[in-house]
Parts: sequence; structure tokens; C-alpha cells
Amino acid sequence: MKKILIANTEKWLIPHFESIGEFYYLQQAKTKDFDLFDPEIPLVIGFEYISDFTELGALADLLHIVIKTDNLKKVIYLSSYGVYSPKKSQYVEDDLISPMNFVGTRAAMLEDALVYFSRRYEIDLTILRLFNPYGPFQTSPYVIPSVLESIATKGTVRIGDSEKVRDFIYVTDLMKVINRVLELDKDGLKIYNVGFGKTISIHELIIEAQEITKGSCDVIFDATKLREEYDYDYAVADISKIKKELNWEPKVDLKTGLSLTYQWILGRSGKGV
Repeated sequence: MKKILIANTEKWLIPHFESIGEFYYLQQAKTKDFDLFDPEIPLVIGFEYISDFTELGALADLLHIVIKTDNLKKVIYLSSYGVYSPKKSQYVEDDLISPMNFVGTRAAMLEDALVYFSRRYEIDLTILRLFNPYGPFQTSPYVIPSVLESIATKGTVRIGDSEKVRDFIYVTDLMKVINRVLELDKDGLKIYNVGFGKTISIHELIIEAQEITKGSCDVIFDATKLREEYDYDYAVADISKIKKELNWEPKVDLKTGLSLTYQWILGRSGKGV
């Protein structure tokens, strides 16, 4: 079974890594964790739990030291579509990097540091720019669990702009991408978008969720959730590159993924499946 070191990734993803191998999880990697790094153990890292640029710099410094001392040879970085400059069509990996919020800025800055380390020290680095992963263990305020939890409780979901367009990928498809990269012997520096590659507006998502679950929820417009400087109107991946180079494509469509996620929410709430 593979051994993996995981750091700075969202907690809800951690149970899903059990399908890949044995792992050790660091919510926020710090200098004291230096001895956990091993050249034979790949690192899967995100940009979460970084509240300011000081913490971002400290993480980059730790990675620099670990790589420079030959204690890390392979990195998979879970980045975000938030690194891109906003546009109204599918994103490709060569699109302009110009984030419009702190989430994207964190992701882009850590990308830059890791790309430098990869080129300077010849480590294997794969950057996966994620487009809205979802599934069991994810909870509100993410949009899909927010909607499904509201349906399960016959409650309300507050939406700022229901016309925003998104691309959602089910968590098992994401884990298969990560596993595919882990299995590669030498992959150099690679950058891939990871999404389903299909568009759906938040309004359409809510309708589909209610049809699939045969339930309902009240949808309330909430102006406080309108954050033009933070959110993207359109965020959909072009996944042709990863399909071609890794021979991968997502298998779990939104209808199936919503149903599986709803079953988990019902089980967690004690309402049964």
C-alpha cells in the first residue's frame, strides 16, 4: 500500500485518501514537522489553513528546506481555478494567471514557489487546478452540501447569484486523478485542470438537486452573498489536456454524485438512506 504525506488540504478530503493508501495528515505543515518528510514518500499538499502571507511564506520556506536537503522528490499540489483571470469560457492551462481574491492569490503564490523548486531541484511536481470538488464529508457553506442539507431538513438555502456557472467534480474522480499521478515513475513538471468539464448554473443545480432527492427547500436571495470582488461568474474547466496525457476522464456525473452525497447527508442526520 502506498504511503503518502498530506498537508494543508481541506479536512473533508482526508477520509477519501483511504482509498489510495496509508497516509499521515498535517493540517498545517510547520518547521517542527521536518522529520516527517521522506524522499520515498510523495507529498500531496494544498493551500488551506493559511490566514496571511506570513504563514504562506513559512510554508514555502519549509518546503524549500525539505527539497533542498533531498527529503522530498515528488509533490502533487491541489491548487484552484482561482489562480486564473476571470473569463466567460472554459479555462485552459495556458490561460492568464491573475487571481481576483485571496484564495486564488494563496494558490498562485504557492504554485510559483513549487514551480521554482521543481525547476531548480528537479523534483516531480504535478499541479492540479481543482474545479469545485464535492461529495461525502463536505459540509456547508459549500454550495452542494448547503443545498442538499436544506432539502434534508426542509429548510432554506441562501443564494447571492443563482446564475453563476460552475463545474463540479465528484470526489472519487478526484482521488482517481491523484492516484494516477502517484503511480507515475517520473512526471517532471505538469499542470492540469481537474473538473467534469460541463457547465451548470446554481439555479439549475438547485432544480436538479430537488428532482433527484424528490425533496424541496426554500431558496432565498441574500445580498450579503454577492461578492463580486471575490467570486467568479463562470468557472468551468477544459479537461482535454488531462484526458489526453493521463488517459483519465471523470466517471461520476452530477446526477449520480448528488444522489450519493445526499445519501451520506441523510445517513449523517439520522434520517436514513
